[in-house]
Amino acid sequence: MKKAKISSAIIFLLNMFGFVGIGVLCGKLFSDEENFFVFLIGALCAGLVAGVILLVHIILHETGHLIFGLLTGYKFSSFRIFNLMWQKDLDGKIRFYNFSLAGTGGQCIMSPPEIKNGKMPFFWYNIGGVLMNFTLSALFIILYFIFKGNPYFDFVCLSFCVLGLSGGLANGLPLPDITNDGRNIVELAKSEKAVKSFYLQMQAVVMIKNGTRVKDFPSEWFEMPNDKDLQNAMICVMAVFMCDRLFDEGNYFKAQSLIDTLLKKETAVDNIHKQLLKANTLFCELTGEQNQSKIENYLDKDLQNFMKAMKNYPSIIRTQYAYELLYKKDTQSAQKQMNLFEKVALTYPYKVEITAEKECIALAEAISAK
Repeated sequence: MKKAKISSAIIFLLNMFGFVGIGVLCGKLFSDEENFFVFLIGALCAGLVAGVILLVHIILHETGHLIFGLLTGYKFSSFRIFNLMWQKDLDGKIRFYNFSLAGTGGQCIMSPPEIKNGKMPFFWYNIGGVLMNFTLSALFIILYFIFKGNPYFDFVCLSFCVLGLSGGLANGLPLPDITNDGRNIVELAKSEKAVKSFYLQMQAVVMIKNGTRVKDFPSEWFEMPNDKDLQNAMICVMAVFMCDRLFDEGNYFKAQSLIDTLLKKETAVDNIHKQLLKANTLFCELTGEQNQSKIENYLDKDLQNFMKAMKNYPSIIRTQYAYELLYKKDTQSAQKQMNLFEKVALTYPYKVEITAEKECIALAEAISAK
């Protein structure tokens, strides 16, 4: 836990380095401007330019994963920037969807090559995004030294360099107890179990996209990691799979018990998975015994903040719906969640998950009608 806090602080400082660097460059660009109104407008414009540069870095980062993935045998599945997602569906057509994941600026999902003799390529796919950030930074610092002199051109070049360095380091440094590209490489290099887990995670997304529910994944995929393996961020996702399978099967009692046990342990489960698991346990309790102290314990400050950030995520809407309907007894608020769910379902990329969530919603409705 201490290592995770230190790593998070380092990531925060690296990101702040980028933003502070842009602030310094803005100040230098307009340092001679005496009219405050002109200075303010200029600074805002410079900020917008920096925002565009940051967007370019995010796009090229994910493009780096795509390019190096294709070069090492991976196949395209989906490409997302913020909530804009392009996905190759089962019929081979690429379609646009609306999908976001808290804490991520983008994501490139690919279908991995088969594992051979316990090995598969993972280094170049994972490092590709960081290489693109550093390459772009190097290109613009070269352009700066060749053509420097125009303050606006200098600002653009240095902004590309600063944001590329901060973003590349934040994603590439293999800091302990966090999930980023650099850490993925370190974890995957440790064992064949980690490689297998990485393969299954990537393959799982493709299977869900193609219409297979978690409960229908091959049974040999589901093996609970031991306590040592739970310290490997890549392997411990298999424990999340176990919980998700029980939940998708409707075996809520066992799912809740396993999640409770998992969350009490010191593991490398990342925060997104941890909060999604807590949301599932909350749903289990809401549709089960409805113990008030347990409900309030599950719905702690961290989960409340996460549910706000992920308010358009189907499983979060489903849980919020059950909470309003079964615990708060507020049918009006529950209906608002239902309306939101129906809206999100129209553009959500994983239709099989919508089917599963509708079953959960139907269960909550049936309990409410008793």
